[in-house]
Amino acid sequence: MGQVNSQLSLPIGLKDTESFASFIPGQNLQACNHLRELFSQFENKKVNNWLTYLFSDSGLGKSHLLYATCQQAEIAGESCIYLSFNEKQHMSPDVLIGLEHYRLICLDDIEKLQGESAWQIAVFDLINRVNELNSSCLVITGNQPPKQLTLELPDLISRLSWGTNFQLYSLNDEQRKQALIVKAQHRGLNMSKDVANYLVTHWQRDMPALIASLDILDEQSLQQQRKLSIPFVKSILEL
Repeated sequence: MGQVNSQLSLPIGLKDTESFASFIPGQNLQACNHLRELFSQFENKKVNNWLTYLFSDSGLGKSHLLYATCQQAEIAGESCIYLSFNEKQHMSPDVLIGLEHYRLICLDDIEKLQGESAWQIAVFDLINRVNELNSSCLVITGNQPPKQLTLELPDLISRLSWGTNFQLYSLNDEQRKQALIVKAQHRGLNMSKDVANYLVTHWQRDMPALIASLDILDEQSLQQQRKLSIPFVKSILEL
């Protein structure tokens, strides 16, 4: 394998709690299993599923799955890198040079490249290099299917269509409760079914808002040395 780009030192900001174990798949089991099985290909000479594209509205778990896939790569001893185009103002398109030498490349939020021709060309070139070397897996996320992205480089949209595409779907209320309990457990918190039910029925139902409430409860529970009870939740969140 060629020399890995020195950008490994970039602060990629992966979250240890965002693993496959803490991901409640719901209707997204096929996408989840696909990502978990990516590394079995490395035992063979040819990487068949070298390009994966995930799309959905925000807050449905795309970034979580990228973090989880990176975590699995690290456990397997494979090199990986995660970049979010939401942070592109802190980077240059040149950051993509040489990334084809990583075993796993995760690129989040490609829709943020609208109007950024240099970035779009850089991603297009990276996809071509990964395809040519055929020794890596590239996972990209966006908010729309490839052909509905508002990117100005038709060849990039065409390349994104080459891969295995998965749409992610939202969880139902029971799955949201399960997700809250699991995420609380990964923070060392004990959340009962009653508390999870209370949050889902009295707080905003979308997962980002529920996770934000868990962040607040986690901090206040630690500061006040209180357990997660319904009275405690009501008082902290002013419900």
